[in-house]
Amino acid sequence: MTKSMFDLAESYPDLSSVVDIGDSYLKSKNDNNDDYPLPQNGYDIYAMVITASDSPHPSSAKGKTLIISGVHPREHAPPELTMRFAESLLTGYEVDADITWILQHTEVHIIFNVNPDSRYITETYPKTFWRKNQNPDRNCDADEIGVDLNRNYDFMWGELKGANTSGDECDNTYHGRNPFSEPETNTVADYAKQLFPAEQRRDDPEGSMDVAFGDDVMGIFVDVHAPGGYIIYPWTHDDSKTEDDDALQATARKMNYYNGYKLWAGGQPDFQYATTGDSYAYMYAALGVAAFGLELGEDFYEDCGRFENEIVPGNLPALTYLVKNAKKPFSLAKGPDIISLIVSDDVIQDGIQYGIKVTVVASDSRLVNSISRYPDFPETGGQGVAEVRVYLDVHPDDYEEGDALAWEMQLIDNDSEEPKFELDVISARGFSAGRHTLYVQAKDGAGYFGPTTGAFFDVEMRPTKSPSLSPTTDSPSHKTTSMVRIKIFFLIVT
Repeated sequence: MTKSMFDLAESYPDLSSVVDIGDSYLKSKNDNNDDYPLPQNGYDIYAMVITASDSPHPSSAKGKTLIISGVHPREHAPPELTMRFAESLLTGYEVDADITWILQHTEVHIIFNVNPDSRYITETYPKTFWRKNQNPDRNCDADEIGVDLNRNYDFMWGELKGANTSGDECDNTYHGRNPFSEPETNTVADYAKQLFPAEQRRDDPEGSMDVAFGDDVMGIFVDVHAPGGYIIYPWTHDDSKTEDDDALQATARKMNYYNGYKLWAGGQPDFQYATTGDSYAYMYAALGVAAFGLELGEDFYEDCGRFENEIVPGNLPALTYLVKNAKKPFSLAKGPDIISLIVSDDVIQDGIQYGIKVTVVASDSRLVNSISRYPDFPETGGQGVAEVRVYLDVHPDDYEEGDALAWEMQLIDNDSEEPKFELDVISARGFSAGRHTLYVQAKDGAGYFGPTTGAFFDVEMRPTKSPSLSPTTDSPSHKTTSMVRIKIFFLIVT
């Protein structure tokens, strides 16, 4: 996995880099496991940073997403999924319009292997099914040592009646001697604090649980685990909802549209059990980011066919949806989604293709209300679509009022659930040759904009006879114009 990460970074130097962010337990102690020896005394913990270096936006202006995996090393599928996601972003740049604008406006940080010491052990000695790190904190059997890293974060840390968290050092869910006792959890938390805005943190998150963060926070956090088929979000220590549940639940429901996973969260019918000291609740309560967990598939050592045919195709679009919302996750999740975007080039005048027509179907309800066995969610899925806007070569985040290259689309089919809009026609007269990008964004009746969807099209220049307004005896001039051929490069249907 580490070699694959460095190979990717070498292949895409303008889009990715690797950062050494900390040390595993054994490396921090310059130690080893005598019963299950590693080839070296521990490992570095790395983060891969994926973003477009040619973007006009500095890092400080970009949305941030942090994705981690490999916390519980016996869960083999999560690091492979996060690597596939990294590959999809890198190979999709300048090929997929959405991935292109995402990387121009967002940084995606991925820690593929939070717990590399124990990952080596579970790969070398698979019968151990190792879950914890390598901290031999107490007198346990050789295969019982360690701390459960997803019980070691400083939010609601410790034993709680009814919670799946243990103070027994030999138990698989042992929470450690104190919050952040482990170098691995410290590494993740310290790195997250570098990414997400300091002004949205809370000094006393446990005392502020009844206060909403509101719509203007920035940042997405995802911790990928297995197995189960669940989307997890706060609260996790108690079967109750957060004050930002409208946004968190809307996001999880829309992820379900892609992967079909059940919702494991307070107030939901599939809340399984309470946990304390976990990463998702800490990242939300302390750092103010939209935080989620994924439980992939059906096994710790996942079947390859299920991984390729179900886990990858279901979760790559779910992760892409999340990353789209990184700048304002609590606001964008409440807005409508673009269901289909069709750019057609059959606009003909005097036998010449000279423009494009844009047709969009948008919905405020499809993604959020598609989850089976759950009631509809009118809190964010019942406001309808009020308008749809189209932007040419300028992302909505970069648009300034008065720019000429933006239009409001016309409603042509007033379906109450999924209205259709059309923009008929954008003339290509005056376009420069080459690729252009259309960005589309919808707004609901409550004033919330949803995530942006993009599409590429190419303009090819061809010599055409220029019209003359007065008689001339000279030979007609020929100029290169951009009126002749519009080539649709990409079509998006959600």
